[in-house]
Amino acid sequence: MKVFESYSQGIKRATIEIKMVFLLWLINILFAVGIYPQFSNYLNKTISRSIAAENFIKYFDLHTFFELLIHQGDKFSAIISFTGLLIIGYILASVFLNGGILFTLIHPKKANQKRRLAPVFFQGGGKFFGRFLRLVIYSLVLWIGIGIVMLIIHLILSPITKGSTNESLMLGLFLVRGAIALFLVFLVKMILDYTRIKIVIQDTRKVFLSMWQAVGFVFRKLGSTLALYYLYVLTAFAIFILYWWAQKAVKTHSLLPILIAFVIGQIFILSRGWLRIGLQAAQMKFFQAAKTKTSPIE
Repeated sequence: MKVFESYSQGIKRATIEIKMVFLLWLINILFAVGIYPQFSNYLNKTISRSIAAENFIKYFDLHTFFELLIHQGDKFSAIISFTGLLIIGYILASVFLNGGILFTLIHPKKANQKRRLAPVFFQGGGKFFGRFLRLVIYSLVLWIGIGIVMLIIHLILSPITKGSTNESLMLGLFLVRGAIALFLVFLVKMILDYTRIKIVIQDTRKVFLSMWQAVGFVFRKLGSTLALYYLYVLTAFAIFILYWWAQKAVKTHSLLPILIAFVIGQIFILSRGWLRIGLQAAQMKFFQAAKTKTSPIE
C-alpha cells in the first residue's frame, strides 16, 4: 500500500471514528480536572503564593524553576516527587488508551449495524493493558540504545566544540544533535506503534519477540514507514501553528475572549486525539497491506 493512500485512509478512519475522538477528549478533560487543581494547590501550599509560583504554574519559566530549586529546594523536592507520580499516571493511562484505540480500529462499524463504542474501547484497553505495559518495560532496551548513540555523538563532537568561539559552528552542531535525537526518538516511537499493532492484530502474548520483529519490519520498509509517520508529524505541526496563531490573535482581557480561547484550546485537544487515531489507523492499514503481500514479520 502506498504511503499517501495509507495516510488518507487513516485520516478518513479517524473522521469516521468521531465518537472515539470525543471519548479521548473526555478522558483527557477528566484527567486534567482531577489533576491540575490538586497540583496547583499543592504547589501554592508548598512554596506559598508568590509571583514566582504564579509564573511557574502559568508559564513553567525555566529561570523561575532554577530559582525556586536553589532557594527552596527542600520544599520543591516534594513537587518533583508529585510530578513523578503524575508522569507514571500518564504512562499508565496512555498504555490503556493505546489498547482501546487499536482494539476499536480492528472492529470497524458494519453497514446497518450499530457498534457500541465504549464497551469495545474499554474491553480493548483492559485486554491489552498488561501486554502494552510489558512493552513499555521492554522498550527500555531501545531507549538505552538511543542514549548510547547520543553519547557516542557527544564524544565525537565534544573535541570540535571544546574551547571554540565560533558561535555559528556551535549552534549548527547543537541543531544537528537535536535533529538526530528527535529522529531517533520518533523512530523508537514508530517501532513501538507497529509492535502494538502486531500484538493487537495477531492477539499474541509474545511481546518481546513482537518488538524485535517490528524493528525488522520498520527497517525493511524504512522509507515508507518514516514517510507515513512524518506526514502525520507535519500535519500535527501545521495544526499546532494554527492553534498558536489563533491563541495569539485572541486578547484575553474580558470574558468573551477568554471563552473563545478556551474553545480554541479544546478544539486543539480534539485535533490531537483525531491525529492520534488517524496515525494508528494509517499504520495499521500499511502493516496489514505489507503483511498480506510479503508476510514480513511472521
